[in-house]
Amino acid sequence: MGMLGRDKLLEKEELQIEKVNLDKGDFVYVRQMTGRERDRFEQSLMIESRNKEGQLEYTRNLSDFRAKLAATTLCDETGVNLLEQKDIPTLSQAMSAARLDKITTEAQKLNKITNEDRDNLIKNSEGGQTADSDSDSV
Repeated sequence: MGMLGRDKLLEKEELQIEKVNLDKGDFVYVRQMTGRERDRFEQSLMIESRNKEGQLEYTRNLSDFRAKLAATTLCDETGVNLLEQKDIPTLSQAMSAARLDKITTEAQKLNKITNEDRDNLIKNSEGGQTADSDSDSV
């Protein structure tokens, strides 16, 4: 394999799909996210607002974290998404935390979302972050 040219870089990549076994013989499939999906997922974890001086500030929004990740990655066996963003609140309230954890654990592996990334999200959720921050965390 060598350097990829423009045509290869813009060619639709086949995303990896993994089966996740749940309890009672049930299973689902999760897949890798595209770059755009990853960006949108990460953006969904931030709330943009302006402070008293009119400067942009960003704060973490971890509500429905697991359901957001699951909704972005749950798919059929061919990789077609099963859920839409509007399904997130219902999924979060309807599915057990144990099942959501199984799904999100596999989704994190496939999408290289490390435990450190997740821990940084939780740690940083307690305080605000300004637009001038140097943080590279998810």
